[in-house]
Amino acid sequence: MKLPLGTRSWLVVAWVAGALLSGPAAVAAVWLLVAAAAGFVVLPGDAPRFSGQQGREADVTEVLATRDQTGGSLGWFRQTIAPNSGPPTHVHQAEDEFFYVVSGEFKIKLGDRIMTAPPQSVMFVPRGTPHTFLNVGREPGVLLVGVTPGGLEKMFEQRQGVDAETNRTLLKAYNVDVVGPPIK
Repeated sequence: MKLPLGTRSWLVVAWVAGALLSGPAAVAAVWLLVAAAAGFVVLPGDAPRFSGQQGREADVTEVLATRDQTGGSLGWFRQTIAPNSGPPTHVHQAEDEFFYVVSGEFKIKLGDRIMTAPPQSVMFVPRGTPHTFLNVGREPGVLLVGVTPGGLEKMFEQRQGVDAETNRTLLKAYNVDVVGPPIK
């Protein structure tokens, strides 16, 4: 097959060739690149699921796409948030974040604004912007959340069931600063 010079396919072929000449570590890196270039599908029930840290164990995060799967482009996860649950006001120093309310009703804080977000609401949070949310409904609510670039999604696996001190350490490791209390 003839590939036009300058296409993404040509770049992948060049990386594969270089990796095959460079050893096993390079081959593993190339396979990650090829997977990102080829795309992927996550079927219902196939996403890894993680409960929240102590005090928010009823919140569940399903990791749908990771930095490794997307070539660093984004991380994407679905969160089921228990009634009256939500994080403290915080700031991401390294990622922009976006939310889509699938179900439930949330009170959201974005900078100094506080508003209600029913299903089908979208929120974009530029890095460095204080924000939080609270499920104000009587049933669990579902959010689709993305971060760009990817990487933050790995935190949810590591913070499952951890105590407050370990959670603070993880937040710091992922460049997340708590800047205020949860929304009430």
